[in-house]
Amino acid sequence: MRATIEFEECLKDSPRFRQFVSKEESDIEHLEQRLEKIIKLCNVAVDSGKEYVKNQSAFAMSLWDLQQHFLDNKNAHNALGKLIHCFQEMNKFHTILLDQASRTVLKNLSVFVKDDINQVKDYKGHFLKVSEGYDNALIKNAQASKNRPQEMQEAANILSASKSCFQHTALDYVNYITLAQARKVPSILSTLLDYYQACVTYYHQGFDLCNDFDEFFKNISEDLNALRGDYQQLEKAMQNRHMSVNRYCDSNTNSTSNKIEGYLFKKKSKGFKTWCRRWFYLSDNQLVYSDLDSHCRKRSNEDSFSVMEEDLRICSVRPVNEGDRRFCFEVISPTKSHILQADSADMLSLWISALQHSIGAAIQHDSTHHSRPQSTNTPNNALPAKRRIHWEEFLKIPGNAYCCDCRSPEPRWASINLGITLCIECSGVHRSLGVHYSKVRSLTLDAWETENVKVMMELGNEVVNRIYEARIGDDCGLKKPTEHCEIGVREAWIKAKYVERRFVCGMPKPQELLASETAEVLSIDSGGVVEDGESGGSGIAKRATLSLGGTRKWAVKKLRRRQKQRPLPKTLSDDPSIYNTAKTGDELDDDDDDESINIPSMSLSISRDDLLVIGDDLALDRLETPGILGSDQESTDGESDAETPEELPFSQLDANQLLYMASVVHNLPVMCMAFALGADKVWKNPQDRQRSFLHQAVISGSVMACEFLLLNGAAIDAVDEMGYSALHISTAKGHIAQVYLLLKHKAAYDLASSDGKKALDIAVDQENADIVTLLRLTQLNDEIGPNDEYNGEDETYKNVMKDFSKLPASQTRVLRQRHDSNTLESQRSSLTNSD
Repeated sequence: MRATIEFEECLKDSPRFRQFVSKEESDIEHLEQRLEKIIKLCNVAVDSGKEYVKNQSAFAMSLWDLQQHFLDNKNAHNALGKLIHCFQEMNKFHTILLDQASRTVLKNLSVFVKDDINQVKDYKGHFLKVSEGYDNALIKNAQASKNRPQEMQEAANILSASKSCFQHTALDYVNYITLAQARKVPSILSTLLDYYQACVTYYHQGFDLCNDFDEFFKNISEDLNALRGDYQQLEKAMQNRHMSVNRYCDSNTNSTSNKIEGYLFKKKSKGFKTWCRRWFYLSDNQLVYSDLDSHCRKRSNEDSFSVMEEDLRICSVRPVNEGDRRFCFEVISPTKSHILQADSADMLSLWISALQHSIGAAIQHDSTHHSRPQSTNTPNNALPAKRRIHWEEFLKIPGNAYCCDCRSPEPRWASINLGITLCIECSGVHRSLGVHYSKVRSLTLDAWETENVKVMMELGNEVVNRIYEARIGDDCGLKKPTEHCEIGVREAWIKAKYVERRFVCGMPKPQELLASETAEVLSIDSGGVVEDGESGGSGIAKRATLSLGGTRKWAVKKLRRRQKQRPLPKTLSDDPSIYNTAKTGDELDDDDDDESINIPSMSLSISRDDLLVIGDDLALDRLETPGILGSDQESTDGESDAETPEELPFSQLDANQLLYMASVVHNLPVMCMAFALGADKVWKNPQDRQRSFLHQAVISGSVMACEFLLLNGAAIDAVDEMGYSALHISTAKGHIAQVYLLLKHKAAYDLASSDGKKALDIAVDQENADIVTLLRLTQLNDEIGPNDEYNGEDETYKNVMKDFSKLPASQTRVLRQRHDSNTLESQRSSLTNSD
């Protein structure tokens, strides 16, 4: 590339040279203005791009927050995650593009303007100064006088020097102009080309990214089309939404009598006693309300719900007709009352009916059956200590490896009052029977109390089925449930088995047992003996021979724990009767004299010529399992070791007497059989000081027998002819574990006997510090009572009861020995003082 003007023109300072210089200066000035504008706008673009990237990043972060909203929608959650990832990657690519623009366009053009254009502009000033000096030298030389040779010579020298300087300066100026003009094209184009390559890379990376997720987003598009179709169908269905107003019926009007929930107005007990609207519901024998009002506004620093009444068993409900407000009713407990208002008369009737039904059911309900909802302001240590038992340990009890009703393997539920294990399907049917028939608990989810474990240990599916399925035959009229049968089959079978007790053989009549020599006894249904070998009801007649000779009395076998397990026969065909003869004394030496009574449903054995023992074959010598507590090894110390306690004549053999005598010897299988035979739960023995079954269990010292009776609804506050309740007797005998058990089941501690003594008076007289502590703390806790701010029990009471709840029934002997030791020491001190 040659110069755009000849050097000779520069040296001559011709008009062409001046015209060239002027044109080039104008061109460079125009280029400078355009480049400065480009640099300025590029700066704005880069800054705007950085702001865009920043906002785009904030947008992506907001999408992350949106994604959390769709945690329950896996497809939407995953799609949002992919989209957000794409946006973030594009953001990174954009950041790289902006960096390239800054490093190419801004940097390169700025350097060109600074190094080339500004250099031309700076040298332009120098050129104009030299040019002006040259012009002045020419003028001075022209004005020199001929008459002044020295002046002429001086002017000539100055002109020569100025001309030489001008020529060199002009050449340099042309050099800067020429080079600047020559560099502008490659500099600008290379810069823009670099920026173009950066843009190509940016779009290529975006294309690759989109291509990688193309299949995924195609699937999303298909899913969106399906969702749009669903939306259109939903929109069409919603067009009839207003028609539902006419068909609407309050769900509470169709609810069962023991399940109801809805808004009620609650009258505050403090301040101005204003009314507030809260959501109430019944849960596990408690009346609970939500702290959220009808607008879902939560009161500050309070829990989401509160328990208004902790135990419905001690409550009553009545309508309130006083006052100006309509539809009001009152929930009354021993320590306080609550006024509530329904929205209508129908809702008032429903709430009163539901509460009354729940109160009635709660009276029969074991307070330990269901874990109650605890508000967060109730300390965790207020809960009774319960023992975690591995569920497989329960299955080691004979028969428990399969469901008691349908024979499903590995049952995970149990009925604690029946002592059986159940599958989940049968447990649902048992729960529907009501707690007065079956109290259901989970083997895996619930924590078990020691006394409940003991009850399960003594019974089991094998023992219970020998009682409740004694009269099952091919023509029983019902289909026996199996593992995968329909729910209707289970319901019919379980109701017939436990409610109607259709398969339980009735109590044999005394005259049949008194038959001399050989009496032919047939299977007995709930109505009595079936005559002439014919089936009665749905049972099957079974002939058996009763050879009693001179037998005239009966007794219940006393259970003793053994370390060797003897399982029952697997089927009834192996042992068609649970009336078998057990021989003791000299009869063990003579097998030829075996006498057997084969009557289903009762276990009888002859221990001597005039005595019939009940419960021999129902009792199992079970192997103690480390994972499950033993039964009553220590709870019956002090009793006689005789195998047969009190003997009664056959004329007194009925279900009530059987349960009474079984309670004496804490024989749970026989007690279960007596309940199955229809023993009256509130019966008292007129021949034994009007004592109840629970009195006898307490006297026997067995916590296990007491718990079994209480689980099955025995009257806890029944008194004998002296006015003594079970709590009086357990206190008098110093049975601390029994006292704790009775108080836990809400026994009345303030009952006074005929001589005016309460349980606390007896404990004080006997100086039994443990029982005095239990009774006084229970009384104090009831006197304090819950309030509106705190519905729990007193902290001290909870801690003490928690300690006593850890007390296994097997420690009764230790505590009694401690009490006896204290009593003996007191007697010794009295004798010493008297001497």
